[in-house]
Amino acid sequence: MKRIILDILDYLFARKILLPINIIILKLVIRFIGYNNHKSLGSSGEKNFLNKVCKNKPQLCIDVGANIGEYSKYILENSNSRVIAFEPMPESFNKLNLLKKKFINKLYTYNIGIGEKNETKKIYYDKHNLQWANFNPELKKIDYLKNTKKSLKCKISSLDNFLIKNKKLSIKKIDLIKIDTEGYELEVLIGAKKTIEKFKPKYIQIEYNWHHLFKNVNLYYFSKVLKEYQAYKIFPFSKELIKINPERPEHNYFNYSNIVFIKK
Repeated sequence: MKRIILDILDYLFARKILLPINIIILKLVIRFIGYNNHKSLGSSGEKNFLNKVCKNKPQLCIDVGANIGEYSKYILENSNSRVIAFEPMPESFNKLNLLKKKFINKLYTYNIGIGEKNETKKIYYDKHNLQWANFNPELKKIDYLKNTKKSLKCKISSLDNFLIKNKKLSIKKIDLIKIDTEGYELEVLIGAKKTIEKFKPKYIQIEYNWHHLFKNVNLYYFSKVLKEYQAYKIFPFSKELIKINPERPEHNYFNYSNIVFIKK
């Protein structure tokens, strides 16, 4: 019976003339199942997730790709946790750094990029949308990134090497690592392998989106790096995380979403 119903629906709707309408419906459905909601911490569902993190009284959170500090600020305002924040873009970093006046001895900011290894790379950006700055020139193929013609040289460190060189931070525990690096998330994780093995953070949040399509990276790659973690999706306007299987194609849409890996 199910097969018959599907055949009838295919006959009625799988037509070239209906393709524009079907694409609109598809985009709406993708949005309704939790993708492309990125206007704020509230609409993305991150605020509810951070409330969950803060409720557990975190000691230290690491914010890789902090931009102007909205994510870090929310943690600092709702917990006693310290935050180490990294932002490579100078203009964004200056705004992030202003938060240190309010959160003395709680917020530590660094104007560098975090990646797989210590190196210097070009970062491409649009001066009107610095939050989308990225290390991959191929990402210009994404329609909202077509103005990323400008670039600057950026110093990059792996998280492992950074923490070795900055022992004065006296890290005893890491509760959360958040990574929002516009397609550079996997490199950050690879460069943080020893840190993750040593401190075993309960939460590792990554942004997953269109950028990863051009890098041939899907959630399965992340799950292979984070073998001791279970993947969940942050659902917009929801207090609950949705368990996902990175090996399933329906959980690998290359649309904006936030994925949380939780220690098993």
